[in-house]
Amino acid sequence: MSKQNKKDKTLEIDSEFNERNYTIVGALFSGSVAYLVFASQSAYQEVDLTDLRLATLLVFAAILPFQGAYLIIHTYVQRYSEFLNDQKMLTLTRLSERCRMIGYLSVVGFTLSLININEIIGFTFIFSVVSVIILVRWSWNQGLSKKPSENDFE
Repeated sequence: MSKQNKKDKTLEIDSEFNERNYTIVGALFSGSVAYLVFASQSAYQEVDLTDLRLATLLVFAAILPFQGAYLIIHTYVQRYSEFLNDQKMLTLTRLSERCRMIGYLSVVGFTLSLININEIIGFTFIFSVVSVIILVRWSWNQGLSKKPSENDFE
């Protein structure tokens, strides 16, 4: 393996196992658990559970194990990285990437829960999310198209 390939893999591993990813997934995990506990308790008391409410609970229930797996893998790698060979690190990195991406889908469950409360609230949230994504992508592209000058760093 060339030095450049090894350096790229190290960067990939370092970028996957950083505190930002851990914090985001931890927050999503906490929100998913909270929603499942409280919403399922109130759903248990409902006589007629709506299909949308059931779909919301199913989304959170399906995604929760992936969020938990990411948190466990992240903690394991942080603790035992010096004992893991390159192949194991690469495998754990890819696995954690997939778990993290699936874990992000809990936002879909959150959106469904807002739609269940009121359609206008849910669709306003969807509109806002799309607007933010467009704004961030546009801003990012604007920043990439300009070369930084020395004054930018003062």
